Amino acid sequence: MTRTAWIGLVVVLAALVTAPAAASAASARYDAHTVIVRYADGASSSQRSVAGRLAGVLERLGRVRGVGADVVRVAGDPAAVAARLNRSAAVLYAEPNYIARAGAIPNDPRFGELYGLHNTGQAGGSNDADIDAPEGWDAAGLGAFPSAPGPVKIGIVDTGILAAHEDLAGKVVDCAGVRSFGIDLLGLITLPLLVDTTIVGGRCADDNGHGTHVAGTAAARANNGRGVAGVAFNSPLAICKALDRTGSGPVSGIANCIAYLVGTGATVISMSLGSTADSVTLRNTVAAASGSALIVAAAGNSGASTMEYPAGYPEVVSVAATNRGDGHAGFSTANAKVEIAAPGEDVLSTWNDGAYRTASGTSMATPHVAGVAAIIAARVSGGPAAWRARLAASVDDLGPAGRDPRFGFGRVNLARAVTG
Repeated sequence: MTRTAWIGLVVVLAALVTAPAAASAASARYDAHTVIVRYADGASSSQRSVAGRLAGVLERLGRVRGVGADVVRVAGDPAAVAARLNRSAAVLYAEPNYIARAGAIPNDPRFGELYGLHNTGQAGGSNDADIDAPEGWDAAGLGAFPSAPGPVKIGIVDTGILAAHEDLAGKVVDCAGVRSFGIDLLGLITLPLLVDTTIVGGRCADDNGHGTHVAGTAAARANNGRGVAGVAFNSPLAICKALDRTGSGPVSGIANCIAYLVGTGATVISMSLGSTADSVTLRNTVAAASGSALIVAAAGNSGASTMEYPAGYPEVVSVAATNRGDGHAGFSTANAKVEIAAPGEDVLSTWNDGAYRTASGTSMATPHVAGVAAIIAARVSGGPAAWRARLAASVDDLGPAGRDPRFGFGRVNLARAVTG
């Protein structure tokens, strides 16, 4: 079921810079002709006049009610004028008249339903209980929503993908999957005969829907006037189908898919799957892959502390789920391995019937984190260890202070990740 919502206006204050006054209006961080100045209470009219004249103030244009400040027209760069004013004892403070802009809100018609990316309190949620995607896109220089593929490829091990979906078309650059899950009897039952987990190119069609949903959250196209938007919307995708139409598959296929994705050059590998069995094969495969790719996996949906793998391995970022109020999702596993939390309850994304569907689970939280990790990897050097450290440090801490079993270090925040 989907929920309607309105898109709120996000205002992002630009950072302090010393851009020249000749900068275009489109790129200026502050108004090219004005300064806000608050004179000291004890300064006389003549002292204020002298300070203003020496600094480059031409005339007073108006007041900022409630704070006692003046808006003045200036000659030259407003930042330089403000700096000169601040050196005067007659001035309490002066600053450029910074420009606020709407955040990077794409034109995708159902973006307003993506509370995980931009929570305005829609459908009973809590304002700003989200990953701050619009603010993060702006900070990362993605606010114009480039359609060209970015430098970081996201690999996904799942049930495959509907590559022709309107919001995923052209995204898949590598496609493969397990050769055979057994003998399918008219789509009613699969006999566990002739299972062959050799990876074969071109076999990534999604016969379940789960994989398409995950892919949409991670990287659906943004600002294309259709459906939803993914976190890392310009990341290309490498897809390996290790799970069958029921959403299950043998560890050998999952391990082979991980190795395949590493071979494609995937920088981040997202796995919304898990098993309570600690497989030596899977453990060793993950350890080998972690040197070149950051691996992100679902903590599990037990609602208890049951450890699941691969999330339980030390090389893997274990992801828990939050709801639209920034609370712990009741189904989400809570244990000492949980590292990061992300929105995972009632998440709208793409589906393998060509439409969109809402789903819940740590499976839905994981691609939020994978998308943020991809944007981090495009900006931060140092490899998987450095990207993981940035993820952990770029959160909104929820629950008890510091790391805890339900939220890990906290809910992931894209804006913090790209400005930290």
